[in-house]
Amino acid sequence: MTRSTGCCRRLAALGLVAMTGSSMAVSEDWQVERLMVPTPAQRAAEARGAVVIYDGLEARQVANALDAHFERIQNMMFIRIHHLPPSGAGGGAVIENDGCD
Repeated sequence: MTRSTGCCRRLAALGLVAMTGSSMAVSEDWQVERLMVPTPAQRAAEARGAVVIYDGLEARQVANALDAHFERIQNMMFIRIHHLPPSGAGGGAVIENDGCD
């Protein structure tokens, strides 16, 4: 197993732990905090090449993160991005098909 494969498996496992919390909102809050305000230890891990997979965030959150933290873009991966309908329009969010099955 290569170093990058092991790293991706650990990241995926962490994502699964986050997703199995008591509610999706708790997981999303954790992800947004990690994305927007990483700790010094998390920034150090990114400096060593860590990539974090963020799952199910709203398109607005993704855009804000990419604008505010462009220097960290190589450490971010987004899957199942939720595109909300225009304000006042009915229906639920459209979830982007990222091709990751």
